[in-house]
Amino acid sequence: MRAINENAGTEQRFVRFFFALWPDDRVQKQLSDAVERSRLEPLCGGRKTKTENIHLTLVFVGEVNPGKLEALCQIADRVKGSGARAFDLVVERMGYWKHNKIVYAAIAKIPQELTDLASALQDALSTAGFSLEQRAYKPHITLMRNASCRTLPELAEPIAWRVREWMLVKSEQTSSGSNYVPVGRWSLDS
Repeated sequence: MRAINENAGTEQRFVRFFFALWPDDRVQKQLSDAVERSRLEPLCGGRKTKTENIHLTLVFVGEVNPGKLEALCQIADRVKGSGARAFDLVVERMGYWKHNKIVYAAIAKIPQELTDLASALQDALSTAGFSLEQRAYKPHITLMRNASCRTLPELAEPIAWRVREWMLVKSEQTSSGSNYVPVGRWSLDS
C-alpha cells in the first residue's frame, strides 16, 4: 500500500493511527444491543460507543506524520508474513475501570494468537522507531466512556467472534466524536 500525502506543500498535521480487530456487523450489533438491553446508560451515565466504532485495539500507535503511513503498512505486511493465525474470541462479561471511567466488554479466555499478534506488532513498531505506550496489554472492547458505575449487569449470553483479519485505522476527530477510517486490512491464516 502506498501512502498518499494530502498535504503536499503545506504544513504537515499529525494523524492518529491504531491497529485493531474489527468485529463484523453482527458482533458489533450484539455488543451495542447488550448495552441497550442492560440499561447500562441510565445505570452508569456516560457516552455509548457508536455501534460502527466498536473494536478491539491491538496497538495504539498515536499521533504520526501522515508520511509514515507507508511505513506502518510495511510493518503490518511483515507481521502478516510471519504467519499470524485466525482465532476465536468470546466476550462473557462487562467490566469497569474507575480510573478512566470506561465500561468495557471483557474477553473470557485470551487466545495466544491474540497475544502473539499484538506483541509482534508492538515489537515491529518499536524496532522501526515508533514510540509506543509502555504498559501491559489488556485486550478489551470499549462500550462506554465517561461512565460512573457502582454495579454492572451481566451479559445475557456470551458473544462469540471468529477473528479473520486485522486493520490499520485512522482516527479523525469530528464535532460528533471520533470517526474511524480503515486504511489497511490484513487477513489471518486459517
